[in-house]
Amino acid sequence: MRAKLFLAALVFALCFCPLSAAFAAGAAKPPVDASLAIDPQILAKVVPGISKAQVKSLLGAPWRTVQYNDLNEIENEFWEYRGKDAHGTYRVHIEFDLHGIVLIVGKIPDQVAGSKGTPAKS
Repeated sequence: MRAKLFLAALVFALCFCPLSAAFAAGAAKPPVDASLAIDPQILAKVVPGISKAQVKSLLGAPWRTVQYNDLNEIENEFWEYRGKDAHGTYRVHIEFDLHGIVLIVGKIPDQVAGSKGTPAKS
């Protein structure tokens, strides 16, 4: 029985520890190129009160979607888009309510110029 447990732990360590180290080192960061530039005039139209369908028609399919449960809410969802402008790469974070209406929109730089802090991870 101990041999099976040891073997399972060894397989886990050999398979998943190098993978988690690669993520921690930033190797899993997706490439962001100039083709991901989001037109600032279009991004300005993404405001609280519009629907998911309107967001999708303005920005296209999101880079990442996340659903989570919070307090009494059944499902909250947010979408993220990747972009690049003259200041560098960034994420656009858009949160929706239970009815698919935008609550929060944020543009988050991956790294703040001159900052000595940790850059945002993708």
